[in-house]
Amino acid sequence: MSVMGPDADLGELCARAMEAGREIDLSGCPYGETTGPCAFIKRPTNYYFFLAGFVRVLGLKRILEIGTNYGGSIMSMSKGLRPADVSSSRLVTIDLVSKNDEKLGAYLNITRIHGDSLDEAVIKKAARAFHGKKIDLIFIDSLHEYEHTKQNIEVYASLLDPRFLILDDIRQNDGMRLLWKDLESGSAGEAFDASDTAVRKGAGFGVIRRAA
Repeated sequence: MSVMGPDADLGELCARAMEAGREIDLSGCPYGETTGPCAFIKRPTNYYFFLAGFVRVLGLKRILEIGTNYGGSIMSMSKGLRPADVSSSRLVTIDLVSKNDEKLGAYLNITRIHGDSLDEAVIKKAARAFHGKKIDLIFIDSLHEYEHTKQNIEVYASLLDPRFLILDDIRQNDGMRLLWKDLESGSAGEAFDASDTAVRKGAGFGVIRRAA
């Protein structure tokens, strides 16, 4: 699978990401606990393949995740790394809770930060983890509220200047739908609703390529 350039058509890039992700073995990356009718999902969910493929086709290796939960998404992104990039990769994930520590601990390239992502001490830890350098991707899947998500974007995008932002649950409620609408019409870069591509039609899934 060839690596796509960062300036490729965003819709095409997302389609390629899902295609590539389907070829990556994500065993051991369960979704985990849910609030739905199924209390625990033992398999990777569809958008995990998208995330893994997105990392693979773009050759990403410096990634921040806000909202760890059971760790399936950050582990999937780690599995999406190109083999030559694993040793130099740096993945950081932030959450208030600590789940699945044993499995996550086996990934030596993943740093876990416990705490509120908007707490000053946590923000400083995240910055230090990346040594103040620009990163490739921020994936946000935490509290699905307009202001909370917006603040995370503003804080971490300013601090770490990522090439891409990915937001889960952009269709989950009125606040998230409004936030996505604002991001689409803003000047932060190019936005693509990848909900259909990532098989996330109900909850929604959005990708932003930030302006250089």
